[in-house]
Amino acid sequence: MKPELIIIDCDGTLADSETMHQLAVIGALERCGVSRYDVEFCFEHFVGRGMTYVQQFIEKREGRALSPNFIPFYIELCQKLLLEGMKPIPHALDSVMEFSKHYKICVASNGEAETVKETIQSIGMMNLFGQNHIFTKNQVALGKPAPDLFLFAANQMGISPDKCIVIEDSIAGAMAGVAAGMLTIGITAVSHSRLETTENMKKVGVQHIFQSWPEIVTFIKTL
Repeated sequence: MKPELIIIDCDGTLADSETMHQLAVIGALERCGVSRYDVEFCFEHFVGRGMTYVQQFIEKREGRALSPNFIPFYIELCQKLLLEGMKPIPHALDSVMEFSKHYKICVASNGEAETVKETIQSIGMMNLFGQNHIFTKNQVALGKPAPDLFLFAANQMGISPDKCIVIEDSIAGAMAGVAAGMLTIGITAVSHSRLETTENMKKVGVQHIFQSWPEIVTFIKTL
């Protein structure tokens, strides 16, 4: 069955932004008086997760509540880092342009809505998706790894789940795509640990995992 909608994650899939996000998490934690977390820890525990999850994780680990300004601090730091420059994943722009000629496309991200839209704008893809085709976790009850966000995106785009493709770089996103009953494709182009990510994606049911966007385009053309 030919797919009709391609749902694409943002950070680490379209934008080379995961390091930026983890640095913003660390900075926000430091502003809240928590300074013992580094990039390695954040990559291991927070990639693909929403900020509510991050806050709950840290609060449980620290045994105390974070400042109510934790997420606003994070958003502020992300915006500053975005101004310093954000790049798309290699070949992502050309690939999305190619997809837009043949399929409906949208973004579905666990990120904060304002930050996700600014990221899409900064990598030159807003004209391809449009404001109304960027969906974020604040629009559903549960973010990834629950399937809610992908199912919501499909519903908003008017396409049944069995005609959707999900493209994801994180385990949480991969789990969400599989749980939504959508063909889920993994991309490890800028993965912090490519081999480990590949193995973990296989464990959650992702059968098609590629290292680059051109490989994904070639594969989807065969469907």
